[in-house]
Amino acid sequence: MDLKSFGSYMKWLRKQKKLTQLDVSLMANCALPTISRIENGDELVGKKLFDKLNEIFEGFGMAYDEITMEKIFRFKQARQELLKAIKNGRSEDIENKLNTLQAYMESKDDLTDRIKGKKKQRKAKDEVKDWEMINYDSCDEIDKQYFVLAHLVHSRRNGLPLEQFLDEAIGIFELRRKIPRYEDIPKVKITDIEYELFFIIAKTHMALGDDKNAEIIFKGLLNNKGYVNSPKIKERFIEISEVMARLFMARKDYGRVNECLTFIFGEYISMSDTRIIYRSLCLQAEICQVNGDNNGVEMIDKFLIATENLMAHMLKEYRLKQMG
Repeated sequence: MDLKSFGSYMKWLRKQKKLTQLDVSLMANCALPTISRIENGDELVGKKLFDKLNEIFEGFGMAYDEITMEKIFRFKQARQELLKAIKNGRSEDIENKLNTLQAYMESKDDLTDRIKGKKKQRKAKDEVKDWEMINYDSCDEIDKQYFVLAHLVHSRRNGLPLEQFLDEAIGIFELRRKIPRYEDIPKVKITDIEYELFFIIAKTHMALGDDKNAEIIFKGLLNNKGYVNSPKIKERFIEISEVMARLFMARKDYGRVNECLTFIFGEYISMSDTRIIYRSLCLQAEICQVNGDNNGVEMIDKFLIATENLMAHMLKEYRLKQMG
């Protein structure tokens, strides 16, 4: 439930009980304008006040998290979508997601005026980075990292040298705190953006031929205990394992490549219900048959046969468990 919906619901409950906003504010021991702002959807009710109001109205029929979740989720979703765009590396997509995140921040901090004010003070073009146009006074350190990383990835795609890219990626990490020694990565709790920065830093070390530091970072991320219960843990392990497989392949360490691939295929098969895809393809084949599309039926049949043969090979090669 969003803020406006909750506010309207509370207002309806108040009127049902024939209470004024002043009555509620006195009963809840809070300021009258607070009740007004909550009912108008302009203010997020705090947990303590929610509990008091819940008593007054004899239960809202919802948990506190249900009204805070949408606001928190939208902001976090904007961050995650920006990270996904950064991973994909398409400049236009990065720009769009960056604008979305910025819009959420502007609604709270009026960032637009701050950015415009900073632009007027801008130095000569060759003396300033694009992201320095933004005044981050109103952003927290983590949000700064999202903004600057997006601009940095864009700069890399436009030809920024790898050595400079690496230095600036480390600098982005240190907008919030000093980057730990690579050997200490397993011991420190890291945020989503810090994970992404470490991942990018490791891949850059690889691109520069520094496999030693790359491997230390990747192994550190795999052994980091800070996000062991995260729902993203399998996705991250698969991501790291795929890159490490390439690293071991370059070294001709085929045994380690096999270990990485076994993990990836095993996790992927356990995470994905291939039966749904199979049944859906069979249904698609039926539709093709009804429409007289014999070519479509033949293509699906060949795909299913090839997939069955491939899966039999994979199960044998990597000793994977057959899904029931």
